[in-house]
Order: sequence, then C-alpha cells, then structure tokens
Amino acid sequence: MAVSEFRIVPGGIHPLLLGMDREQTTRMMGEEPTTSGSRLPSEEVLRYGDARVVMRDGRAVEISLVPSAKVLFEGKPLFDDPSVWRDLVTADGDPREVLGFIVLPRLRLTLTGFHDGDESQLAVSAFEPGRWDILESEMRPFRLLR
Repeated sequence: MAVSEFRIVPGGIHPLLLGMDREQTTRMMGEEPTTSGSRLPSEEVLRYGDARVVMRDGRAVEISLVPSAKVLFEGKPLFDDPSVWRDLVTADGDPREVLGFIVLPRLRLTLTGFHDGDESQLAVSAFEPGRWDILESEMRPFRLLR
C-alpha cells in the first residue's frame, strides 16, 4: 500500500527518514521505485510516486515531495495552506535564500515555489547536514513579507 500522508519531523518527512537504506525506504513506501542517476555520479535517485529520495553510499541523504503529496507540518497541510510554509520559516529562525530555494538550516529543509508564487516549482525537501554548505557563501538572509 502506498503512503497517503507525510509529516515533517526532525530528520526527514515521515515515514521517510534521512539515513534509511533502499530496502527501508521501499518497505515504508510500499512500492518499488523507479531509479535514475543524479547530478553527482556517487548518487542515485529513487522515485516513489510523489516522493524522490536521493541515495549516497546506500543511505538517504535527501527526501523531496511535490504538491500531489499530502505533507503536514504540525497537523496542517503544507501545500494547501499558505500559512504553513511561513510557519516553517519562522520555526527555523535562520532562513536563507539561494538559487530560488529557501534553505532552513536548523530544520534541515528546503522550500521552493512558495515565496515567489511559482507553483510549477513547489516542493519541500529534507536534507542531511552539510548538503547545502557549498552554497553557504552565496546565501542571503530570507525575510518574510507580510
């Protein structure tokens, strides 16, 4: 049975958690993934319907979801309620922006398409520590406009 709901939690987007191996992610998702290469030759991308899991060295280093997935933060639907992404930015306390992404380093999440109204880019991703460090010098503080 495929997953019908995801929750943003520390360390991932439940039931998918960073560090899981391929067998664990497949068991949690209830389906076999399609696979493809990544921008980095050491990585593999597993696709499970609405979810994309980037694997490196046999473990999940990034988990991404798009609007067709039901993603909740504190019981509220991220893609359906515009206040939810703002709650995530506030909860992080140190939001940054780079290359069209809002990077939430404390929550280890990225958001895209929310702040600029580009619905074709809407997505949320959980990432392992260090994954965005290479772009840190290019990041600028992100401020919510009310």
